[in-house]
Amino acid sequence: MGPAAPDFSNQVHDFNPGLDNGLFWTIPVPPDSVIADPGSGMASLVVSNLVLEDYGNVINALLDGPNTPATVSFQVHWAAGMRRIKVRDQVIGVAADFMPNTATMEWSVASGGKVYSSGPENTSSSVSGQVGHERNGVFYPQG
Repeated sequence: MGPAAPDFSNQVHDFNPGLDNGLFWTIPVPPDSVIADPGSGMASLVVSNLVLEDYGNVINALLDGPNTPATVSFQVHWAAGMRRIKVRDQVIGVAADFMPNTATMEWSVASGGKVYSSGPENTSSSVSGQVGHERNGVFYPQG
């Protein structure tokens, strides 16, 4: 007997782009939404009025069930890092160069005639974050 199944009975919202594009919880954003300086660890992701779907709960979302149109806006800012972490593992085929840092975020979403929002970005905090480069799969440098 394995662990108990998660209980989603109290979940009220599940905002995601749906599966219409053939990708799982993934959607393109405009290129100018992302600014990154991997060498310093600083980065920003700012998105306004991104159209999503509110499935109510993750089970309904996974089944691509009935949903309510929603729009989300958010901004995430990663601070400069203090040290660099380099990884190169030829056995699993990954090379990475990261700057550990912290991030702050602010968001809001409109769905079903209601608006939900976080506190101001300056009241948010993170335990950890990182910005950097990673290469794996066909992008992993051979030799």
